[in-house]
Amino acid sequence: MQSYDEALAQILGSVTVPLATELVPLKQARGRAVASDILATCDLPPFDNSMVDGYAVRAASVGSASEELGLSLPITMEIPAGSWPTRALNAGEAARIFTGAPIPQGCDAVVMVEDTDEREHGDEDDELGRVTLRHPGSGGYIRRRGSDLVTGALAIPAGTTLCAGEIGLLAALGLTEIPCPRRPRVGILSTGDELISLAHTVLQPGQIRDSNGPALAAAIEEAGGMVVRRAHAKDTPEAVSEAFTKLSGCDLIIASGGVSVGDHDHVKAVLEAQGTLSFWRIAIKPGKPLAFGTLGDALFFGLPGNPVSSLVTFELFVRPLLRKLAGHMGCLRPQITVTLATPLAHTLGRREFVRASLDDNLRATPTGAQGSHRTSSMVGADVLIIAHEHHGDYPTGAALPALVLS
Repeated sequence: MQSYDEALAQILGSVTVPLATELVPLKQARGRAVASDILATCDLPPFDNSMVDGYAVRAASVGSASEELGLSLPITMEIPAGSWPTRALNAGEAARIFTGAPIPQGCDAVVMVEDTDEREHGDEDDELGRVTLRHPGSGGYIRRRGSDLVTGALAIPAGTTLCAGEIGLLAALGLTEIPCPRRPRVGILSTGDELISLAHTVLQPGQIRDSNGPALAAAIEEAGGMVVRRAHAKDTPEAVSEAFTKLSGCDLIIASGGVSVGDHDHVKAVLEAQGTLSFWRIAIKPGKPLAFGTLGDALFFGLPGNPVSSLVTFELFVRPLLRKLAGHMGCLRPQITVTLATPLAHTLGRREFVRASLDDNLRATPTGAQGSHRTSSMVGADVLIIAHEHHGDYPTGAALPALVLS
């Protein structure tokens, strides 16, 4: 059997470059990866502007005042955000200015309004009144042009996943289309004589509803893939082969069930006949039977049929591959250290991934019994605790690594 580390390295090593690049409208780019470095198309901010509502002054004037008496200056102009100063600011003058408004020439400090007193009318020549700077030394509050980014600087590195912050930065730079690797096209095959679709409202004796198909489709979409074909195959080699044909044209094909060694498990054998099989067993729990290879031009995964095994192996192996195909710099789930809130029984020999919930102090509690048929154990699972194959039982309070799911 392959170890977890060997299998993951081989799977990720099968992809050397992301899928082809396409231009994506900014409003549709959330969650996508950037295909190439994004450089700043302009200075941010594009001009010196005020950080606060207050009064623009010249530092020489501010420096001549005492903290006790303050300094009274005539207000010679008003500069709202979205306007432009009509002239330069002279020594001994103040300009009423608002947050985001451009700084007038000659100004090198802004005193925030909270540190001033304004009179509505001053002398006859002071049409806009006068302002007294109660704490003139509090001046500053100027955002300088290019203090965030200068034209040509690296704004977003290739491989970055576009979230709200990145979308905001791209919008500030005026970019409306973003180069991104295209989303992987995925086909899903559910196998088993016992499976029926959700369209059937009544279960006959021996039947179960296909839950793996909908669960995998949701996981694929969350990982950034796109489900383009679905198929179901009875437990015969002919049905599996026919389903493989229906799924051609995908970048990745995912089958669930039929990869073990039972008399009715045909996925592995048909894959070996029609494609290539790199490996099919991994020393992990849940999910020992897992096939990986190629089928035509598509990469292929044969996941276990048990619903928990199917979803956990998707998380461990399929999701990272999808992320790499889509060009994401970070393919793996984040890993943290958690503290066991209860003892954890573990048998030597296989690396185990235990579904668990977390409290605010990162104490982990398994989400009930861990049988691979217990779909409910995935509900409320924040992490997969990693119990190492060379370690036995773990006591309460033990610190273990865990993969973050949510």
